[in-house]
This record gives sequence, structure tokens and C-alpha cells, in this order.
Amino acid sequence: MSRRDLAALVTAAAVISTGWLILGTQASLPDLRGVARGWSGDFVDYYLPNAEYAGARLAEGQIPLWNPHHSAGGPFLATLQAGVLYPPNLLHAWLPAQTAFLALACLHVGLSVLLAGGLAGALGAGRWGGAVAGLAYATSLQVVGTIWSPATHYAAAWAPGVLWAVDRSLEHPSPARAAVLAIAVGLSLLSGWPYTFAMVILASLLYTAAILGEQAVRTRQLPWRPILALALGGAVGLMLAAPQMLPSLELVDRSCRALGALVESQAIFVGKPHSPQSFFNDLFARGYTDGVPGALSLVLALLALVLPGRRRGHVGVLLGIGLLALATSWPAHTPLYGWLRELPVFGDFRFPYKYRLLLTLALAVAAGVGTTHLQDALVRWPRAALAAGAAAFGLTFATGAWPVWSTVQPFARSFPEPVSLAEELTRAGAAAAIEPGGRIYWPSRGDRQRAWRESYAVHDLEPLTLARSAQLITYFETGRPLTVFTREPTPGRKSTRDGPVAPFSGRMLLPRSGDRAGILDLFSVRTIVGEPDYGWLGQRYRRVSPPDAGVAVYENPHAMPHVYRVARAVAEPDELSSAVRLLTDESFDPWRIVMVDDVPPGLQIRGPLPAPADPDDTRIRVYEPERVVIRSEGDEPGLVVLTDAHYPGWEASLDGEPVRMLRANLDFRAVVVPAGVHEIEMRYRPGSFRTGIWLAGLGVLACGGAGILGRSD
Repeated sequence: MSRRDLAALVTAAAVISTGWLILGTQASLPDLRGVARGWSGDFVDYYLPNAEYAGARLAEGQIPLWNPHHSAGGPFLATLQAGVLYPPNLLHAWLPAQTAFLALACLHVGLSVLLAGGLAGALGAGRWGGAVAGLAYATSLQVVGTIWSPATHYAAAWAPGVLWAVDRSLEHPSPARAAVLAIAVGLSLLSGWPYTFAMVILASLLYTAAILGEQAVRTRQLPWRPILALALGGAVGLMLAAPQMLPSLELVDRSCRALGALVESQAIFVGKPHSPQSFFNDLFARGYTDGVPGALSLVLALLALVLPGRRRGHVGVLLGIGLLALATSWPAHTPLYGWLRELPVFGDFRFPYKYRLLLTLALAVAAGVGTTHLQDALVRWPRAALAAGAAAFGLTFATGAWPVWSTVQPFARSFPEPVSLAEELTRAGAAAAIEPGGRIYWPSRGDRQRAWRESYAVHDLEPLTLARSAQLITYFETGRPLTVFTREPTPGRKSTRDGPVAPFSGRMLLPRSGDRAGILDLFSVRTIVGEPDYGWLGQRYRRVSPPDAGVAVYENPHAMPHVYRVARAVAEPDELSSAVRLLTDESFDPWRIVMVDDVPPGLQIRGPLPAPADPDDTRIRVYEPERVVIRSEGDEPGLVVLTDAHYPGWEASLDGEPVRMLRANLDFRAVVVPAGVHEIEMRYRPGSFRTGIWLAGLGVLACGGAGILGRSD
């Protein structure tokens, strides 16, 4: 690509991203609970509060490895979609969250234009062709339509960059091009949506197999240099993303959404059309659809195959991959989606329609190449060739970009400030004191608590909740410790959350009886907001809201302290169902005994249980996300229990000496302490993150070395 072509593409990217800012955004979205066409509730429930939390921690010079504000806590960096280590997300440390999201959306719309246009240029498109490809891709439903899901949007923006780097390494392999591929792979992974990356890698493998296979047949030699360049580029790219990816792999086996663990019927969990009939009906009715960035792209893509021009075969391969992706998006009509679900990573991918991203990209790139082939056919008439390019760009905007922009929910340029729990309760007429740092259970509240500094919510939405936390909460509601469970549809209400099968998402309901309410006591839940007002709530808890308030607020006098000390321990039963029944049995007194995964010598139950320890003798001195310091005093040996989640990477020390950490009451942390006064410190130091940092450092050195070699060549 010449400098003039690159300059033209940069200009197009600036114009298109500015056009989206003017035409595709709105001043604000005050009704955060409203559901509009194209709206993603996950933005308010998940992305916005995560960005606010991550931004605040990064602004303080800390990497947010752990989040104690959801459930009993969980690894924050490992959940991926927050994209903590994705470099552009550093904007959240310097700007208000929504302002940063707006800037990042503009950046990635422009990046989509540059990378899709660059890929088209590599396959034979000229200036106007590159601009057409960039416009068609960047303004498609798969890119602009995903802005409310930032991680999906960022990954979609990088997709053509990965394929472009693959194509360049196939054409002329070199260390520098392998380094460019590594950077594209690393940034794509760090952006936070691994399924898009997996799709693009699958497409890259098919593209590579087709190109190198033809080469091998023609030359009767194995093209080892491109293979080596791609292998090295991919490996170094994985190294660059390792600090975020290794902790996520550690989380996979311990989350309530472990890869491949979901049932088949959950694959089409969202109410999105997955049939050929719906796809073609939308295309004929609107002129574009999810997968086709405007009907004109079909015509221009056909010209790329029919009219003479360089690298037509490569364009044909890319279009073939797009058609395979389209067939995969129809799970009830082709076996392709079922086959992919047997593979690692792909097994947990529940949204078949997302595969249409590859069709969108293939059609956009082919449309750009087709535009140039049309101009080449008119080369004898320069003005006509120029007019053809300009017309292709204008018609692409008129038939694709503008209809999409006018259909999807405009992105909000600003959001209201977070509302505190106390203020929200006051608005509902139920003003009540919320204990600072106390856990709250508010089952009707679907959105995640944005005012995360003031409370800890057991009910919050989190796609990768720790499995054991999810099992205890689902046991409280349903009587079964589950992570994927059946929920009866709510009468008179249609919701994607209801249906025969649903994953645990943190939003739970109150049970009809309080037989299992001891689970909330173990979670140290001090406040329960009940809606509707079930009779057992008033019997078990003290109501602190007025009788005529819109919601009923209760104070739980039975809640265990956040940290406490017991003198005796009992072993966990082998079966989870037996263990949770024991925890809620009337004979189990959490003030006197604790259930642990390995009973320490001398702390077994023998004879009468000792009196409960004085709660004031065990206190938290320092409470930070990755560090907790506890002071405990007792006349005899015992266990200090902290009702935060037990998870690999948490280390404990007693008076400065390392000690073993036990799992207490199925989900929490405990440390054995001798008699006397002692200080316990717990730190979260995941080995996966430290290993990832070393690998990323090696990856940076490898890319730097490749750049030096490229310059010397």
C-alpha cells in the first residue's frame, strides 16, 4: 500500500468515525432500564460499572486483579470482558467512563475502516476500493451495531487486522511481518471478547490452508517459511496477551460458565433469528441484514470475482469462508455449529449469529476489490473510473451505513451519575441505613451496583461468577446447588432471562420459605430488600422500612460478621448436596463450628462445643481488594474465617510467616491460629498473572528484535 493510499484511507477513517459521532450518537440515555431496538442491557449491567471500577483502580496506580464487591468476591482481571490490560482502555483511568467509551468507540470505528480497507488493499483494492471496504465493514451491524457491547466491538475492529497480517505473512514472510501479526493477535485477545478472536483464527487457518495448499500443489514444495512466520507470530501474540489470558484460563474451570459446560439448548439463549428464512426476509425487506452490509456489497463482491484483477483467487477464498460462517450461523439447518461446539473455546459459544461477522468482513473486503476492478475496467475513461469509485462509496453509505445508523440505538454521549443505595431506597420510600461495606441481597434489582465503593452485593450480574458462590445462592433460591438451572417463566412477562434453561447471572429470586436462609447468614448479608414482601421475611428479620414503602427493607440480625473466629471444625461431605444441607441444618451453629476441606489436627469436634468467641476479639484492620489484614485474639486455638471467596492465588501469613489457607463453609477462607493475639494477612498474588507478565515481556523483546531485523534488511 502506497503512502497516498494509506493517507486516503486515514482520511476516510477520520470522516467515517466523525460522521458516526454526529449521526450515530445521542446526548444521553436517562432511562437506564429502558429496552430499545439495538440496545444492550449488558452495557449498564456489566460494562459500565466494570469500567468505572477498573478506571478508578488504574487511576490509583493499581492493577485490579480482584473485585470484592460482587457475591463473595472474584478475580476481576480474569473475567476478560473488562479488558483491563487492553491499552486503549487506559482512557478509563483519565476520563469519566462514558466519555472514555465514546472516545474508544470513535477510535475503533476508525480502526475498522483502516484495517478492513488495508485488507482490501492487500487483495487488490485501490483508494476508492479501500474506502468502500472500510465504510461497508465499519458501519455494519456487526461493528456499529455492537458498540453497546464494547468488548465485542473492539474485537470486531481488530478482526480484519489479524487477517491482513496473516495475508502479508503468507505473501512475503519476514520477522517484521510476523511481529505485526503478533501485535494484532495480542491486541485482539486483550480487547476482551475471545470468541471473536477464535472465529478469526479459524478463518485464518482456513485461508492459510487454501492459499498454501494451492501453492504446495503448484510447486510441489512445502512452503515452510510462511508457516514458520505464522506460527511464530501467533505464538508471540499469545505471549503478549498472557497476563490477561492465563488468569482467565485459571478461572475457566472454577466459574459457573466453564467452557463447554453449557447444555445444547442454551446455545440459542438470546431471542435472535437463527434461520435462513429470517436472514433472507430481513435482507429483502431492509436491503441489509446481520451479515450483509447492504445489498450493494453483494453486487460489488460479485464484480470482484467476475471482472479481471489481481488476487481474485484470494478474494474467492475469503468469500467462501464467509459463506461457511453463514451456514454455521444456522444451527438448526446445518451441522457446522454442532461440530464447532465439540472444540475447546467454541464449546461455550452460545450465539451462532455472531459467526456472520466473517461474512460481513468478506463481503465488505470483496466489495472494495470489486469497486477497483470496476474502475480498472473503465481505465480508458479516467473521469468515468473516478465517478464509479465515488458512486460506489456514496451508494454504500446510502444503502448500508445510513440505514444501519438510523436503525440501531444511538450511543449515549453521557450517562447519569451512579445513584447510591441509600438514595435509591429513599426514592422508593424505604429510607434505611445501609452498613458501609455490608453485603446486601436485593433480588429484584437487575442492574449491577455502579456505586461499588459503598456496598457489596450478593445478587449482582456477573457472567463468570465463581461456581461455588453461584451454587450456594441457587441453593438458597431453588433448594439445589446449581450453576445452570431451570426457571419457570414469569407470568405475564416475556424476558430472555426466563425460559427452560438459564445460566446463573447473579439475579436471583427469594424463595417461598426461609428454610435455607442460613445461606445468607454465611455470606454475611446484613440487608435484605424483599419485593414482594414474603411472610417469612418479617418473621426472620427486622423490617426497617415503612409499611407503605415501595420496597421492604430488612436487617438481618443472624448474619455472620465479615470475619470471625471458631474453635472447632468439621470435614466437608464428599457430595455437594449433602454439604449444603448440613450448612443450613438447625444443628449447624456457624458461631461454634466451621466446615473445612481438611480438618486441622486438634480442632475436631470432641465433647461439648465451646462457647462462641467474642466477635470483638477478631477484627479487620486493613481491607483492600488484594490485601486483607486481620487481628485475632483467643484463649485457645481456632480458625479465623473471612467470608470472602476462596480462590487460587490467595496466600496467607500468620505473624509474617506463610501458613496454609483452608476452604471454609464451601466457599470462604480460613486460617488456623494458635491461642493468643495474632495478625493474619491475606494477599492475592496469582501465579498465572506473574507468569503472564514474564511471557509478555519476552513477547515485547521478540517483537522489538523482529523490528530491528526488519530495519536491517
